Amino acid sequence: MQVIIRFSGPLRALAGRSELALPLADGATLRDLLHALRPALPAAFDEQVVRPLETGAGSLALVLVNRVHRRGPAALDHPLADGDVVAFVPPMAGG
Repeated sequence: MQVIIRFSGPLRALAGRSELALPLADGATLRDLLHALRPALPAAFDEQVVRPLETGAGSLALVLVNRVHRRGPAALDHPLADGDVVAFVPPMAGG
């Protein structure tokens, strides 16, 4: 299957691109996608976004799958399907 990954705002610069199509095995989860991103993106993205998401530490990104925010420990086990769009977006604060 193939998943589309999009990067917004400052995460676009950190990833060095705005979008990436990534092939994954059928039955892959969000955790599998994070592992597959490592060789495809700069080390800084791994350090500042991927690792904190995996460990539950503060990350520079929120993760949306098909525009639905996936958060919490169970989020990494969310199954992905062919054609899903995974977006990494910076957290926003308003007032």
